[in-house]
Amino acid sequence: METQLDHNEKLNIIYEMIENSKTQIKENAFFYLLWGWLVLIASLAHFILLKVGFFYSFLVWPVIMTIGGIISVIAGIRLGKKTKYRTHISTAIIYLWYGFFFALLIVLAYSIAGKIPWAVCNALIISLYGLGTFVSGGILRFRPLIIGGICCWVIALGAFFIPEDYMLLMVSASIIIAYLIPGYIIRLKH
Repeated sequence: METQLDHNEKLNIIYEMIENSKTQIKENAFFYLLWGWLVLIASLAHFILLKVGFFYSFLVWPVIMTIGGIISVIAGIRLGKKTKYRTHISTAIIYLWYGFFFALLIVLAYSIAGKIPWAVCNALIISLYGLGTFVSGGILRFRPLIIGGICCWVIALGAFFIPEDYMLLMVSASIIIAYLIPGYIIRLKH
């Protein structure tokens, strides 16, 4: 009897962990959609302001990304309070995106210091979030993220053949494919 009870308790724990993982996948959709829309708005606004000759067109990035950072921190704290279990899957994804964030800061620092041109910086950033979505897709066994990551790498390679000003449109295209489409698919499925 006791062995059967232990078995049922274990099954309940496994069931709760699976349900928790499903909830976490759905909550990941929030972050893909948030950052997808923010990067899309920033890249298109930067491109348009650049084309109309506004000298400080680049300022849309720090403003919009700061807003996104604040929203992400608040949402992350709220989600952390609601989470009952942290699975290996969620831990792996958290460390992956922390790693992405610090790699992104390093690439941006090199570009701000003038060590690499902004066109190269954009191609590297597209490659980095392609890596993040590809690995996330593999961990979650979610094909749209894997495809989005591969498309980001193709777009980053294609950047060799595109004038520097139009790199911002490549950023827009890659974020739609890698973040927004998978984010909406996650939301619809879960």
